[in-house]
Amino acid sequence: MPYSHLFKKEKILCSCNHITIGEAVEFIKENNIQTVQEWMENEEGHVGNKCEACIEEGTENDGVTLATILSQVKQGKLD
Repeated sequence: MPYSHLFKKEKILCSCNHITIGEAVEFIKENNIQTVQEWMENEEGHVGNKCEACIEEGTENDGVTLATILSQVKQGKLD
């Protein structure tokens, strides 16, 4: 996968809630999350509710956002 270095499981996706990409992928799959809004409103998967960097530009300003990860999971590119 191109840019696979951006999608390492241990990389922090949401720094305010300390959620890694691996944890996010697992949560999306287990809860059948279909939209970023649904994910953000879920009581168990707290993301995007503090600084909002993971929504806009990515925690490391690298474009790895909630929408990016959700899209990659839905396309079967992350497991």
